[in-house]
Amino acid sequence: MKASRRSQNGILLFMGWRKTLGIAFSLLALVMAEAPAGILMFTHEGNGSGTLGGNAFPASDFVITAVGDTDDRLSFEYGWWINHISASILIDGVGDFDILTGTRTFVNNDRSIVGFSRAKDLGGRGPDLFDGPTDAAFDTWDMLGPIGPISGSGSLMQWTLTPLINTTGGILIFDSDSGVSTTFAAVPEPATICLLGLGGFLLRRKRNA
Repeated sequence: MKASRRSQNGILLFMGWRKTLGIAFSLLALVMAEAPAGILMFTHEGNGSGTLGGNAFPASDFVITAVGDTDDRLSFEYGWWINHISASILIDGVGDFDILTGTRTFVNNDRSIVGFSRAKDLGGRGPDLFDGPTDAAFDTWDMLGPIGPISGSGSLMQWTLTPLINTTGGILIFDSDSGVSTTFAAVPEPATICLLGLGGFLLRRKRNA
């Protein structure tokens, strides 16, 4: 009788994991089908001083986080660029703000460098804002997949050109600086990573049950 009960419990446990896995992978398939396959999250890290909403702030670490769709990738003579769907900036000791002005991430394969710039269309200009780092890995990066994190030297520039960079905290202007330590990375959009991680976790639990 006890052996029979243990056997039934084992079957129920196995069926429970099968049902949970089925639900998890069904959700994963649904999200992957609905979400664009080429969504990347770009991060540009650095340090700089400037003003926000007319108020000065000292040299502070910052992280720009931007999201772009590789379907929106366009080419120029020396590489590729993607206008962002959204972008934000976290400035240490100042705050976290959405960037309201259009921006983009680019790679210049000839110069082996990436950067953060104003958005542009096929016929327009998009002056650079934060260039770097420089690394041989960018020689062949086509912006269709992840890369980094890669660290090096960068430059803040042209923040006083128009259009000025408007944020939810006001107009942001960084002081020009050619010796900024910077780190860049491009990774798949986090929601997809989380779902894939959940599926792998449940699969491991089933195998160990």
